[in-house]
Amino acid sequence: MELDPQVVASGANAAKSAIDALRALLGIYTDATKSLPAKDQQTATLAIEKSIEQLDIAEAQIARALGYELCKCQFPPTVMLTVGHSNARGNKPGPIYECPKCGYDTAAPFSFIRTAPPRE
Repeated sequence: MELDPQVVASGANAAKSAIDALRALLGIYTDATKSLPAKDQQTATLAIEKSIEQLDIAEAQIARALGYELCKCQFPPTVMLTVGHSNARGNKPGPIYECPKCGYDTAAPFSFIRTAPPRE
């Protein structure tokens, strides 16, 4: 059975939307825990932190299944973004990926042609 790329992309977008919605919901719960008694705040905060970690793992698994590069600068891994392409001066031809958190890119130590805005 052959997978239809449009169906896969549609499913990935749906999964990403669900993860984003859960993150927003966890944000609301985080704000709501501030009104709880101190002993319940700690329990709720731990549960929310665990949920956020599980969402990060799920996001990394979805990204990996879709062929994204992952940076291992932290756990769960960070999804790397395409920021340019090689300039053929020592890099293999193709896209250059960069971690938005640590700044590592797959072009090092050689330069590349950046197509994304520079990192801040």
